[in-house]
Formats: sequence, C-alpha cells, structure tokens
Amino acid sequence: MKRFSNLAVPYKIWMYVLVVIPIALMIFLSFSSSNGFDLQGASFTFKNFIEITNPTYLKAFINSMEFSFIATVICLLIGYPVAYIVATSKISNKYLVLLILILPMWTNMLLRLKVIQIISQPNGFLYNTLGISFDFYGTKEAVILGMILMYLPFMIFPIYTVLDKMDKSLLEASQDLGASKIKSFLKVTFPLSLKGVTSGIIMVFLPCAMGFTISDILGGGNIQLIGNIVERFFKVANNYNLGSLISLIIIVLVLGSLFIISKVDEEGETLL
Repeated sequence: MKRFSNLAVPYKIWMYVLVVIPIALMIFLSFSSSNGFDLQGASFTFKNFIEITNPTYLKAFINSMEFSFIATVICLLIGYPVAYIVATSKISNKYLVLLILILPMWTNMLLRLKVIQIISQPNGFLYNTLGISFDFYGTKEAVILGMILMYLPFMIFPIYTVLDKMDKSLLEASQDLGASKIKSFLKVTFPLSLKGVTSGIIMVFLPCAMGFTISDILGGGNIQLIGNIVERFFKVANNYNLGSLISLIIIVLVLGSLFIISKVDEEGETLL
C-alpha cells in the first residue's frame, strides 16, 4: 500500500488548507484582542469569553436549543412510525418508498424554504388559489416547521436502516415465548433500534441548532438563533474574534456528537 501513499498528498494539502489552517486561525482570533486580522497591537486575552455571555447571545443560544429540541422531538414522533411501517411492511420495493421520501431533498433547500415562506403568509399562494389563508410568517412556529420539513428524512433513514437489518428471528422467539406484539416491540424492537434513534436525533438536532438559513427566511428577522449571531459577526459586524470563538464552540459540539455516534454505532450502519 505504500506505493499508493503519494496519491493521498493532494488530499492532505487540501485538509491543511481548508481545515487545519482555518481552525488554527479561529483559535488565535478567539484568544486575541486584535481587530479581525489587523494584528497591530493585538494581545492575548480572555475578554471574548466574557463578551459571549451577553444576554442577546445567550437568548439566541436558548432559542436554538429550544427550537431544535421541539423540532427533533416532532421528527422522532413522525419519523419512527414511518421508518417502522416501511421496514416491517411487505412492500416488494421498499426503496421506491424511500425514494419518494427523499425526493424533496433533491430540490434546492432555499427553494423549499421560499415555498414554505409563501404558504405561511396571509396573502400567499394558497389564498390566491384555494382561498386558504395562513399567517404564521416570522414566528417561531414557522421556523420549527421549516426545521421539521428540512430534516425529517435524517431521522427516518437511520432508524429504518437499523430496523431493516434487525434479526427477525428475535421477534419470532419473543412471540413464541408468549409476548404480545406490543411487548415484543417494547422489549425487543425498540431497544435494538436505539442506536438508529440516537443517530437520528444527533443528525437532526445539530443542523437545526447551528444553522441560520431557516430562521433568516422564515423568521423574518424576528427570530435570532446562534447561527444568525455567527453570520452577523462575520458578515456585518466584522467581529471575527467573537465569531471564531462561537464557531469553535459549535465545532466542539459537533465533534462530541460524532464521538457519541461512533460509540453508539461502531459499525457506522446508521450514517447516511
């Protein structure tokens, strides 16, 4: 294999350029008093850690956790039954059903969010065509609905994968021992599917909590999540120091989540 090691050189170069160097810069800026990349008069400081305790940033963080938690719970309540029905059904072509579920993901995310935005407005498309009027644009309900519609497939597929690969003889043995279908589900099926549930929760919760696009488009500027704060630091305020610090915290959370997945699902069965 050593003779092929040189083929990995371009990959290593890109890893350093796109991953290692940016993270190193973020670490430097997080502990620096510099004005962005203007290093004149820069010094080592912990002031940035104090500034992120600003009530505005804490409120955005709480919003992110609250909305993501609600969206994840609803995705689980919808996704588990869907995955269970598809996995246990006698449909000859289950992959066709899964294809139908992922078809919306083939369209552009911004386009899908724009459609939800139009529907959520009182004089939107549904009002002009069917006379049905909704008015929840710019509310937390609109943001949560967007999260659910965007990331529901990421809850369904890990659970489906585990349920589909589960040894069906275990259920037969459970029923042979006198267990009812409900008891077999609670004692056999559900415990064995927990690693798919764990992966699904992480794969839905993280993008919901860290993103900013959904709240930007459906929140109408009324909803601030932690992703919106990071975007504002880099794009508007040019405060690369606080933006880098919050980004590092997000990276740590993502790595921690990946570590949990690697422990729960060592074979990587549930990863998309």
